[in-house]
Order: sequence, then C-alpha cells, then structure tokens
Amino acid sequence: MRARLRIPAIMSWLTALWIMLWGDLTWANLLGGIAIAGLVVLVARLDSASLRPTYFHPHWALVYVAVLIWQLVLSNFRLAIEILTPSDGTHTAIIAVPIRGGSNAVVNLVANSITLTPGTMTVDVTRHVREEFDYDGDGIIDEMTAGAVLYVHCLYGQDIEAVRLQVLRLEELALKAFGSDVDRSLAHADVIAYEAKLHPTGGDGRRESTEETS
Repeated sequence: MRARLRIPAIMSWLTALWIMLWGDLTWANLLGGIAIAGLVVLVARLDSASLRPTYFHPHWALVYVAVLIWQLVLSNFRLAIEILTPSDGTHTAIIAVPIRGGSNAVVNLVANSITLTPGTMTVDVTRHVREEFDYDGDGIIDEMTAGAVLYVHCLYGQDIEAVRLQVLRLEELALKAFGSDVDRSLAHADVIAYEAKLHPTGGDGRRESTEETS
C-alpha cells in the first residue's frame, strides 16, 4: 500500500514546489507542475538505482512542508525589510555545508529547498561515497561520513554559522520524511552537536561569564 502511494506523494510534493517557485496558484501553474512532476518521476524511474528512496513518512513530510513555508515567509519578510531600509548589513558569502545525504532524492530536495528560500541559493553540490563505521561490532552504525557537500550562496555572510545550522535542520527534517532510521538519528546528532558548538553551556560557559564579570 505504501509503495502505491509513494509516486502520487512525490508528484504532489514536486507540484507544490513548482507552484511555490512561481508564487501564484493558477491552473496553468498547477497543470505545468503536474507535467513537470510526471516527467521527473519518469526519468527517476529510469535511474532507479540512484533514486530509489528510500522511505516515506507522511507525517514528517507534512512537517517539512510546513517548516519550509514558514522559512519562506520569514526570509521574504527579512528581505523586504532589507530592501525598504538599505544598509551595509548584507555581506554575501558562499559557504560549504557537509550533509549526510541519505539518497540523491534527499540531497536534491534539500538543495532545491535552500534555493527556494530568498537570501540563499545552492550553487553547487559535491557528492561523496559514504562510509559507515561500526566501531564496537554490535551491528549498529556508530558514524557515517558525509554523503554530500552543499555550497550555499547567502546574502548575510555574517550569519554563516546560523545558515549552516538552518541547512542541517532542514536536512534532518528531510531525512525524517524520506530517510532511514540510521540517517535520521545521525542527522539529529549532527544538529545537536552543532547547536552545542554555537551555544556552549555548562562548565566552560559559566567559567567565561565569571571571568567577564570579575
């Protein structure tokens, strides 16, 4: 049953992305989106080895759509403020973000979602051969090398770490919707580790605050 629903779900998602890209819900955009989605699915099935998804979790797919729409709204709002109140606050930069990349479909989804968001654009994607490591021999993957590196152009170069964290969170949601359990858990660990790096707490944080006040 799930296999039968996979293609309609993918086509619906691609059609929604097409309509969001044009920014207007019309019959022409809807029919064009369905046609493009059908073509993409057809080509994808010809290359089933690289596109084979993977997995599909409807609940997390809906969460991904909701989060992406929210990011689109926030980014448009921030960009509108920047246009109406021009300043020297924009410092463009291209940053590299290693991601797990559970499959080609997930990598393409994340890369295109970044491009859809105003202020950021994926300019290149480098794929790597993923390596899995089971250090203790218990059959559970303890570590996995990055499957891809996204090169993202952003308008706000001073927020490089925030952009990286945003991409990692987006990938985590994409893997929750279309990834394996191993990819999902490791991507979640990546986000937690990066958040801890940006906002250190505990002994070191308390020691730094004590030194500043003394």
